[in-house]
Amino acid sequence: MSNIKELAIIGDGFAAAVMVVHLLRRGIAPTAITVIGSGALGKGNAYGCDNLHFRLNIREDLPIIFSNDPLHFSRWAKDNVNDPEAKTDAGYFYRRQDFGRYVFELISAESKPDEIEQIKAKVVSLSSDDNSWKLVLDNQAVLRAKRVIIATGNPPPTWPCVVTTPYPDLSASCLVENPWAGHGLVGVEAHESIILLGGGLTALDAINNLVERKHLGQIYVISPRAIFPPAQANWERKIQPVWPQNLSPAKFIRFMRDYLPSISTASTEWQSAWEELRTNISIIWQQFSVHQKRTLFKRVGWLWNLYRFRASPQTIAAYEKLKSKNQIQFVLGRAIEIKCTDSRVRVRLGNGINVEGDRIINCTGVASDPLLNQLIENRLAIRDPLGHAIAVDASFRVIRSPSDRWNSLWMIGPATMGSLGDVIAASAIAKQAEQLAGQIAGG
Repeated sequence: MSNIKELAIIGDGFAAAVMVVHLLRRGIAPTAITVIGSGALGKGNAYGCDNLHFRLNIREDLPIIFSNDPLHFSRWAKDNVNDPEAKTDAGYFYRRQDFGRYVFELISAESKPDEIEQIKAKVVSLSSDDNSWKLVLDNQAVLRAKRVIIATGNPPPTWPCVVTTPYPDLSASCLVENPWAGHGLVGVEAHESIILLGGGLTALDAINNLVERKHLGQIYVISPRAIFPPAQANWERKIQPVWPQNLSPAKFIRFMRDYLPSISTASTEWQSAWEELRTNISIIWQQFSVHQKRTLFKRVGWLWNLYRFRASPQTIAAYEKLKSKNQIQFVLGRAIEIKCTDSRVRVRLGNGINVEGDRIINCTGVASDPLLNQLIENRLAIRDPLGHAIAVDASFRVIRSPSDRWNSLWMIGPATMGSLGDVIAASAIAKQAEQLAGQIAGG
């Protein structure tokens, strides 16, 4: 027990990095912090991308890391990023890798090199042990910590259906399970037919990359709906909506419909109204019962995700270019089987349609987090209202049972969405880290 860690942060991506930054700024000693993650701190799945064509989907003034200095990233980018293609009519949309560099430099500004211990491993098991936490790593090491913050971010995507291939080595290049790092299109021939499994921002990143590579082959997008998120407009919040009292899910939806103008979702006016509504969404969400949250998400969850995840103008322009040449096609349905034979891929959909191509890229989004599942199985946590992750309270404490919270185990990041509401954007995650750091430093 002599080597017990004071505070362990599980994760190495954006959530973990901003947690470290805010702890340091609140006076927590660097030597009291142990980060557990195998990657470069601050990069993670989202910003560890080394592809020049993967861009942020928000303009430069929106990633707010410090509540008292909202334009910190905007100033940094102006001084440190050479990216002429970032500028659009809706603002500057910088490359993801440059934002990752920014986050890494935030940590460097608050601590000396190697002052913060980072253990290059992955936590596979977490358990309560004699007033401390026992962390088992994938390198067989075992650590103990007095306090733990789970900041693992979004787990990388996995195939959403059965994948069969008789020649794993030969077919590896045509099956791209995790495209987030930007390597999925390496080696693609110009005339290959590409299957994109999913129709969100990851698919748009792949499309933008293909256009930049002057791809000539056909592209198939397999999705339940033939629609991409709209491009970000140059919106601004002008007024504060006055929400009704005693909202039910039905009243919530009705108010939003009445508030939004009946014009294009790509327009500045519509997006300004949408963003005005988002201001209080998380507070309202937390007031709903578990049943109400599930009902609301079931009815409009897909629509909410479509419009809160708007795309950079560059990626939408790339899609429109392919569309004008009839080079891209939506195929409606959900994949139930993927077969790879030799160098070809066949996808069978639940509606009986088959799609064939030379390469398939999994753009279906995040997978389930094994560590969070393990906490639920061992009854150290309960599922959140949506069943996607573990539940936390408004202070980010992990909920052990409906009447019990851990006082030494917290979680921040996108996995808190089911409990706390609209927690996806970098600014929302950074705000969580800022608030939690204040609690820990004052505790």
